[in-house]
Amino acid sequence: MESGYVGRDEAQFPERLLQVKGEIRGLWGRGNWELTQRDKIVAIVGSRRMSRYGKVVLAEIVPKLVEQGYTTVSGFMYGIDIEMHRLTIENGGKTIGVLGWGIEAPIMPENQSLYHKVLESGGLFLSELEPKRLGELWTFPQRNRIVVGLCDMVIVVEAGIKSGSLNSAEWGRKMGKPVYSVPGSIFSPVSEGCNWLLAQGFAKPMTMGFFHTPGVKGTHTPGVLSQSESNLITLLTVEGPQSLNELARRASRPVGEVSANLTSLLLKGEVGEERGVWGVL
Repeated sequence: MESGYVGRDEAQFPERLLQVKGEIRGLWGRGNWELTQRDKIVAIVGSRRMSRYGKVVLAEIVPKLVEQGYTTVSGFMYGIDIEMHRLTIENGGKTIGVLGWGIEAPIMPENQSLYHKVLESGGLFLSELEPKRLGELWTFPQRNRIVVGLCDMVIVVEAGIKSGSLNSAEWGRKMGKPVYSVPGSIFSPVSEGCNWLLAQGFAKPMTMGFFHTPGVKGTHTPGVLSQSESNLITLLTVEGPQSLNELARRASRPVGEVSANLTSLLLKGEVGEERGVWGVL
């Protein structure tokens, strides 16, 4: 598929990006340019060091966002970005990758298959850099303003305290876009940035309750816990973070039942897990 260039004065240039500070003079693109004109676009960003918790969160929220008609956009880097693009395609959605390198620069071998699937599914890749230019340290935070400029809202899934995802959140704040952050375990370094955003009031919490606003479909009822789930929350609150086996022993319940309850609580945004230790968020 051929790449092409669109200048900011051309009709095909994304209207959303005309107001972005740090003027974007033009974009190189490959794929379906019409995606940039869609009404519902969500940016999902996060750590390159994706944890199991981050993967579970994406598996829960991406299908729901696709079902609601959202086009997703991210930076096509390993970790949260790549997993988000993959899940969007698997669930029949459309996705946009904004690259921190030129549109014709080599793609990492492990991502080449996904790169072609994005295009085959009607997706799009964009870059403001010269076609064959390789990425540098400054090109990745620079492209974040394009990722955020294209979207209606930003969701930060996982982020360290010095993560580039906080840069995306800051762009969202500057542009007046709603920013959501997924609460994470206090023991997880890739949740420090997310929790900091929430503590500073720079983002709203992204929990399963998001999908229970009027007109939004979901599978869980926020704030409503079963008795066994409530008992686990009480146990974790009083006695502190524990492993699955410790919880099962203290609750005098089978490990399988406790594991099922913890998974449910995880998806409801009530607990977090890191390195086998569970704690209340």
